[in-house]
Amino acid sequence: MSTRLPLYRMLTAPLGGGSESEVNYVFRSHDGLDPGATAVSGDQYALGKDSDWNPAEHPLVVECLIERAPLLEAIFGPDGVASTDAKVLLALEWASADSCWRTLGPVHDLRHDKEGVVLLDIELEPGTVRGSGFLSVQSFLGQCKAAFVPGFAHQPGARLGPLAQPIEIVIDGDGSLFPVLEESLGAEGPLWELKACWSDPQDEPFSSDYVALVLNNAHPHFEQLRDRRALNIEQSPLMRQVFAAWLALVIAQVKEDMGAQFDTYLAAPDADEGIATIADAVHSFIRLGNLNTGSLPDLFISTQCWLDQRVRELESAA
Repeated sequence: MSTRLPLYRMLTAPLGGGSESEVNYVFRSHDGLDPGATAVSGDQYALGKDSDWNPAEHPLVVECLIERAPLLEAIFGPDGVASTDAKVLLALEWASADSCWRTLGPVHDLRHDKEGVVLLDIELEPGTVRGSGFLSVQSFLGQCKAAFVPGFAHQPGARLGPLAQPIEIVIDGDGSLFPVLEESLGAEGPLWELKACWSDPQDEPFSSDYVALVLNNAHPHFEQLRDRRALNIEQSPLMRQVFAAWLALVIAQVKEDMGAQFDTYLAAPDADEGIATIADAVHSFIRLGNLNTGSLPDLFISTQCWLDQRVRELESAA
């Protein structure tokens, strides 16, 4: 196994680890609608839940405010990546495998001797995002002095690395905490299927790269799953039954893969960092829904009853 060494110093997310105030995100829409951002964990946000904001019809604007002092120290300090007379470019980068799209927001020029607030933003147009994606603060070399400084990049445009850990944004309306994809499986294909391509559920993250509910948008009954034109992207009874079956299959598959470790894992407390891995997610769902994993039929029944109860609670609270 070989390891590639960078040609110059690189940032490795020096901000945000010890103080959340160093990097702050705000989510809004030009239409005046609140996207309803919910912090699921320290680095994951769910958008669209209990909100009239619809990703298919409304834009999403994300703003990032970065505390200046630690930012300058990370880039221009003794262990930084650029000399104090260099110009560094900062931008928010959106990358989503679900949307098959990667893009950068407007560039902010950062100089060591320049005052002012460091505010980055990016706008994602209506209909361009779905499922989940990652937002990161990226840095690039803009200009540097003519003399070569060992350890520092000298080619304009060179990536200097991320300034903070990426945050995951999950966009799926009322189902926003779960990885849901839409693909064409053909008119003769199934209405939905389980995507399960993990090797170890205790290691891989709970994201659409490894596990997802894949809805067949070419199926003649696809429109009966959800009415995307309705407020809150309301789910139909059919969609709830589909989701209950999918969730039961995910839990059953994880139980089979973990074998004897499964019961021991369920007895452990929830991870402090929230839903991180696939096994963490399954653990949380079983606890929240008091699901019966004794047999597959019992699991299907308890999953349906739990989701129906949650719908009734949401309807009564509305």
